[in-house]
Amino acid sequence: MGRIKELKAFVKIFVILIVVFFLSMTLVYYIPTSWIQNNVEKSVEVIENEGEYPMYFFYRHSAIIDEHTDKLMYTSLIQNRDYYNPVQASVSINQYPRYWHGYQVILRPLTVIFQVQELRYLGMYVFHLLFFWSAWLMAKKLKPGIAMCYVAAVTSGYIVFLPVCFQFFTTFLVLFGALIVLLTRYEKDSTMNLILYFFVVGMVENFFDFLTYPIITLGIPLIVLLWLKIRDESADLIENMIFTVKSSVSWGLGYALTWIAKWGIATVVLGVRYFWRTMSVVQYRLEGSEEEPLDRIGTLQKNLKAWMNVQDNGIISWSKVVMVLLLIVIVLILVRRLKDQKTVLASLPIGVVALYPYIWYLVMSNHSQIHYWYTYRAQVLTMFGILVFVVNILKEKKTSA
Repeated sequence: MGRIKELKAFVKIFVILIVVFFLSMTLVYYIPTSWIQNNVEKSVEVIENEGEYPMYFFYRHSAIIDEHTDKLMYTSLIQNRDYYNPVQASVSINQYPRYWHGYQVILRPLTVIFQVQELRYLGMYVFHLLFFWSAWLMAKKLKPGIAMCYVAAVTSGYIVFLPVCFQFFTTFLVLFGALIVLLTRYEKDSTMNLILYFFVVGMVENFFDFLTYPIITLGIPLIVLLWLKIRDESADLIENMIFTVKSSVSWGLGYALTWIAKWGIATVVLGVRYFWRTMSVVQYRLEGSEEEPLDRIGTLQKNLKAWMNVQDNGIISWSKVVMVLLLIVIVLILVRRLKDQKTVLASLPIGVVALYPYIWYLVMSNHSQIHYWYTYRAQVLTMFGILVFVVNILKEKKTSA
């Protein structure tokens, strides 16, 4: 009975959120096109003048701003089929129905008043306020050292560009919101359903995301919770591994089922041909094509090079990476500053979660090898995980009275 009751909670939340997603998208398409036409046209003109994939400051592929997708987001605000009703228009999104396009719930109403330059300025404020708020909560609920790891990790994703590119912004918006909810509600003896929490985060991320680097919305909150479980519950290796698996499966189900639900809605509203179009894209993403065959090792290398700010023709030697990692481990052991064995073992799942981006790259290899110049940002999770793991296994200096 207990498991059935838990399952009912997941089903209830799933149905409620799908209805909310569907209705919110439909409602924003009741905004008359004439109200946003002028601001959309002027915004598209600004974006076109900047180029599709401009580079600023750093002149690396990892510093590209995705103006191409931002333009698509703006042009999709105005439906290109006048005979569509608001329901059809909100599902089709100009014949691009395989994503939810949840950003429209925010972008369409705001475009009634603002153009892209003003929304970038507003986005800059929102991004930094939420980022600083989540970092402050992390320093307060965990400790300042963990908050510094978090700030360092997010900064490594070229933070300067994130607020001004809507394509890059949405996933971090979900991440910050998820962390703020978690850290404001979490207490040692809290009745908060953490597995259900990850299910909801996965659903919300799929609603907003364009398949950028969604794995960070699972990994970073999960690492925070693993650290808290070690501190508050003296969790051991087995407990933390079980929690990691359950949380990851829950997030994955929320993300995947929300996507599948959109495909089902598109099939019902627009016709079965859209389902088969979506399936052909899914097959292409999973298997590649003759023109773009899968190269999983190359995908890992591209994303690593982008994250490490290596020039595009630079070479990363795998042996050098392994040697550096081994050297770090040897140094830690030699200085004998490791905590007790139970804490070190309990922290191992944090290291496992830090590897999630590379699992993502291997599964979504086609997308990650083509769009490596922004999918590399998934590795902010890797940096956060490594830093937190190291901080957690080292003894703290005793302060003299």
